[in-house]
Amino acid sequence: MSDILHAELKKWINVIIQNKGLNSLESVQAMLIVACYSGDRLLILSFATRMALDLGLHEAFEELTERLAMNNENSYGVPDHDFERERVLMRKSRTWFGLLVLEHIFRVDAGKPPGIRLVGNSRRCRILLSNPSSTILDLRLFSQVEGVTGYEQSGCIPAQQEKPYLLVALRVQKCWAEMMLNCKALRAMGVENVAAMTVTERHILLAAKAAARRHLRLIIVEPEFYLAKLKYAMDFVWAKCAFSFLLLLKLSRLLPEREGEHHELLEYGGTLVEELSKAGSHNHQSGAGNIYLQILKVSIEKYGRALQESQQPSTGGSSGTSPFWELFDAQADLQWFMPEQFVSEWDFPGLNLFYFPTAMQDFFGDFSLAM
Repeated sequence: MSDILHAELKKWINVIIQNKGLNSLESVQAMLIVACYSGDRLLILSFATRMALDLGLHEAFEELTERLAMNNENSYGVPDHDFERERVLMRKSRTWFGLLVLEHIFRVDAGKPPGIRLVGNSRRCRILLSNPSSTILDLRLFSQVEGVTGYEQSGCIPAQQEKPYLLVALRVQKCWAEMMLNCKALRAMGVENVAAMTVTERHILLAAKAAARRHLRLIIVEPEFYLAKLKYAMDFVWAKCAFSFLLLLKLSRLLPEREGEHHELLEYGGTLVEELSKAGSHNHQSGAGNIYLQILKVSIEKYGRALQESQQPSTGGSSGTSPFWELFDAQADLQWFMPEQFVSEWDFPGLNLFYFPTAMQDFFGDFSLAM
């Protein structure tokens, strides 16, 4: 049934794109929603942006803020037709900011070329919260717009029932940003072989690993505040959960830090799969969440197999560290596991990291760099 609905949806999206007479605010909103869950997300978002520019949605915020300023200065009542105009401008501004946030996500994490240039004073979007038609969802949206524009404002406290969810989401996004920043820094340096990294480069990699670990703990400690909400989430959020855990698994083998770390990750992985399965059971989109859930399960399976082989007794029956070449099959299977979605659809860095000895004596050590 979902495949039939998806095919029908694509047909009508094509009709909207081809027919200029159907250019409208509602058409832009429809394509914006479809872009969140479609494999053709970049193309659909580009069409939505083009239509939004033709409709002048990018000018709505400036006009609305000017009207609000005039209303504050005017002590007389505002005519009803002005209220209606402000409601329309609010809808246009909200839609334009939604395009802005989604375009930023795809540009940073999916390799999309820049398509929107900020004009005006978008960082002051929080002023629209005083508009009578504003909702709690606007607070979430405008907070993301401030993040995109590099502006942060405090002093506006969300509704009490919303606060726990917003705080967890904010912390998760912070961990994700730190993880991406460090991984992209290593990619910019052109280093992939962990064995050949300098001390500074290893510190950067350890910082990325620490951020990935915090990301994992945040989303599984109180799953009702984050993972339970994924049944409404776009593909990107599912992809982030699967990727961040896979990256953490790889880094734990490349740079292990303490005893028991590997078994702890397997336990966390089981919890993560369980909670995501609950969210996925309520997910009616066309298999997107299931794809990343399957990637997560395969990642845990490969990690468990690599861990099991690394702990097998050696030929003499002792449980000493196995040589590099005896562990190669299981370790390489995990090391070179790069799901297509993280390569072709999302520009997530870090999965290309590997360990290959640079000195002859390193061949007789543990492949996982166990200390």
